[in-house]
Amino acid sequence: MIKDFLKKFYNKYSSWIITFLIILIVGLVAYFNYRLQQKQKEIDEIEFTDTTGTYHKVYYEKKFKELKKENRELYDSLKQYKDKIDYIVQFYHEKEYNTGQNSNKPIIKDSVVNDTSFIKIPNVCRTYEYTSEPNDTFQYKLSVNSLTQPNWYLIQAKVKNKFTIVNKEEGGANHITIKPDNGGIITNPTVWKKKENRNFLDRFSFGPGITAGYDPINKQWGVVVGASVTFDLK
Repeated sequence: MIKDFLKKFYNKYSSWIITFLIILIVGLVAYFNYRLQQKQKEIDEIEFTDTTGTYHKVYYEKKFKELKKENRELYDSLKQYKDKIDYIVQFYHEKEYNTGQNSNKPIIKDSVVNDTSFIKIPNVCRTYEYTSEPNDTFQYKLSVNSLTQPNWYLIQAKVKNKFTIVNKEEGGANHITIKPDNGGIITNPTVWKKKENRNFLDRFSFGPGITAGYDPINKQWGVVVGASVTFDLK
């Protein structure tokens, strides 16, 4: 009884059943392809520094709220401008400078006479160290080896550098490079690019195309040449 019913049902609606199955298969393929792309993004988002000291990062466009997970401080400072920002790059640059140790022996006088007072200079050299206050821009450690403690010291320093930042699209991802001209290390980088928000109609595209499929009205397979409409799931 049930078998006869299913047979009659299939004979009556076979064309629509085949059409539904084709749509279902296409939908499943599109869904799993979308999920695969999402997993691929997590795998491909990498960063490294090459032998020339150039920093590289491959990353994907994201919504502004996703910046909060990567750099909360930066997110909080810019969230009031989120609708006006399309691109953000933040990083620290570290480079060490070492003058080396000067081993020349100083000229030492045995004594100094000032009126009737006699002062003998100690013959033991000591090393006096001076360090800067902690900051995120410039730090130093000054070591002075002397017979007497220096009355004062003065450091005048100027640091110049030029950074070349290039961002390009490669295979649906972004590839940024940051190269400091005087060497050094790029640390704690944050790179963010605004993800394009497309509405429902923007995902449609029109153009010429060739389609092979099943015609449920005429109940036959065929090839159609003409205008096509596609919908982007990305």
